[in-house]
Amino acid sequence: MTRAKNIAAHKIDKSIWHLQDSDRVLKRGPNVKVTESDALRFIASSTQVPVPEVLGAYEKDGYGHIFMSRVIGTPLHDVLHILDEVQIQTVTEQLSGFVKSWMHLRSDFFGSIGFKACRDVFFQHLPATNMPEREYGPFRSRTEYCEGLIDALQNSRPGGQFDTNDAHLIERIRGLGEGPAVFCHGDLTPDNILVDDQLNVVAVLDMGVSGFSIHEREYFEAKSRARNPVWSSMIDRIIPKIPGDIYVLLSELERELVRYSGL
Repeated sequence: MTRAKNIAAHKIDKSIWHLQDSDRVLKRGPNVKVTESDALRFIASSTQVPVPEVLGAYEKDGYGHIFMSRVIGTPLHDVLHILDEVQIQTVTEQLSGFVKSWMHLRSDFFGSIGFKACRDVFFQHLPATNMPEREYGPFRSRTEYCEGLIDALQNSRPGGQFDTNDAHLIERIRGLGEGPAVFCHGDLTPDNILVDDQLNVVAVLDMGVSGFSIHEREYFEAKSRARNPVWSSMIDRIIPKIPGDIYVLLSELERELVRYSGL
């Protein structure tokens, strides 16, 4: 039997294993979906973004399994604190080009690769007590996507009853209007970027929540979860910045979605 070493002990789901004596890794767990392997293959064939090669994938007994090539590199998170401004710019320019290339990819639906449900953060929260856990999407238009956001908000409310203050939020969500479905990574963090000793980006990892979405998603999800001030400032140069009022709206929606569940 192949020996395996956990190489993601710091991750929440601890799901990545190096199959020792080989150049392969296995990502395995209840939250691992085959759609991630589809996304990696799609990006590899459609862009010049460096991603692990998918060697095989399947789901069994509620667990997803993705076999990938192992990429040798250092997480950007581990070196970010020692980079000077020139080095930061070197990394920023590479990542900006990669993000631009995948955000140019379009689809006729909003959701995961293969016309599957959306995995945007807004659709991943727990519902209110006694409300059903459910998936959202895929959606055929941005208008449908916005209605999905409103459905998620309703499912976050006890008994599915909107609060008195929800009307204004719903009105603003519907005001987001129309627009194309663009590809988003959805979890672009320094932990998911590998660099070599010359600060070449050798891999962008973890496409588990990627898919086609509103273009504002990429910036919002990266910026809202950025805890490192250097990385936060880099995001403004890597991902197209969204208008302040839309960022405020999405932040408010995110807070309201967890008001009763906490998660």
